[in-house]
Amino acid sequence: MAGEWTTVTLSDAPMEIIDGDRGTNYPKQQDFAQSGHCLFLNAGNVTTTGFNFSDCAFISAEKDSKLRKGKLMRHDIVLTTRGTVGNVAYYDESVPYDHIRINSGMVIFRAQPRKLHPRFLYLFLKSFLFRCQVESLRTGSAQPQLPIRDINRIDIPIPPLSEQQAIAHILGTLDDKIELNRQMNKTLEEMARAIFKSWFVDFDPVHAKAAVRREHPDWTNAQISRVAHLNLKPEIAELFPDSFDDSELGKIPKGWKDSTVGQNFRLTMGQSPPGSTYNENGEGIPFYQGRSDFGCRFPSRRVFCTAPTRFAEPGDTLVSVRAPVGDVNIANERCAVGRGVAAILHCNGNKSFTYYSMKHLKDYFDKFEAEGTVFGSINKSDFENLPFTMPSSDVLESFERIASPLDNRIKTNECESNNLSATRDALLPKLISGELRVVDLEKMEERYT
Repeated sequence: MAGEWTTVTLSDAPMEIIDGDRGTNYPKQQDFAQSGHCLFLNAGNVTTTGFNFSDCAFISAEKDSKLRKGKLMRHDIVLTTRGTVGNVAYYDESVPYDHIRINSGMVIFRAQPRKLHPRFLYLFLKSFLFRCQVESLRTGSAQPQLPIRDINRIDIPIPPLSEQQAIAHILGTLDDKIELNRQMNKTLEEMARAIFKSWFVDFDPVHAKAAVRREHPDWTNAQISRVAHLNLKPEIAELFPDSFDDSELGKIPKGWKDSTVGQNFRLTMGQSPPGSTYNENGEGIPFYQGRSDFGCRFPSRRVFCTAPTRFAEPGDTLVSVRAPVGDVNIANERCAVGRGVAAILHCNGNKSFTYYSMKHLKDYFDKFEAEGTVFGSINKSDFENLPFTMPSSDVLESFERIASPLDNRIKTNECESNNLSATRDALLPKLISGELRVVDLEKMEERYT
């Protein structure tokens, strides 16, 4: 499979570099909508990990038809070239939009598939080899830029097509498994959050039992639990009351308490040690300062601290308490927390209930974010005084028994994905540069199988 590799500039590679449209037809603010025919990418849609569609803007079919350049085709690659330079995203069949255009701070790479495998090109654009060249070519400090004329000067190693395909397959298989884990984790969390909302926000079991009670006032709780449409095991259904009490927060299930966060959770506000104790060399313990360290569910190691003062334990929920307020993660190891982070855990040690409770408090956190003069923040007193409806202990424990296995599976998947990412990141520069050939990997597999 091994053959001769060549190195050419991107201008001479079998591909096109396509700029976005400009001029009088470029969309103005009034042309954008929250839904529509064609997704018009913004800077937030192309991240370090690929596409992110949490905040989208669309243009109409009529506006789309007036633009001449910058429309994606499947297997195109998008590169950011202004502001945040070097983010890459691959437009394959998994992307749920058929019509996408880039903005003026991006370019499209379109490979000639008979000569240059699109996924190999994508992997090259993600590699350290490419990033190093980008760093040497980008201009501007306040607003970094990478013009097409400089992109064209970047060198790309090109192996024979068969080896490109093999490299793409090897690394693509790892990426596919990582993506599968991500989708599975999303589904598992949605399941747990749906149960939390049904039980502790909408009070669905109580409403269902109350409706039966109105028709059969003489029935026992057990009888009501058996006929109410709850989709719950009878022993769990019986734990819920069949009526409501009035409270300051409105009607809450009978026997549950109108309370506060501080009365039910142990809260540790972070504290930042001297900057001289920080390092990126792994000395001390992981140190999380705020949102910049947060991931989708677990924080990422970036900074370590040799003289920590405030700690979070494994399984504690981490909440961003300044700039912005209310982002939520889970500590997957003992770590130090700075003043931008609070660690919180239910007094009974219920880790899953804590996490989903903090997720549910987002509306309250948003109020503190909006009140900040320079940036939003929440202090310990305000945090502890946030209103909270405390369920009965047996309902809480039942939720924990259901949600905890889901959360444990999420953690397992996340650990596997981290290991796969480390393997991919170790192989990527060696395979892309030709330092390691596919045939070498095949020999290694034969040796250990």
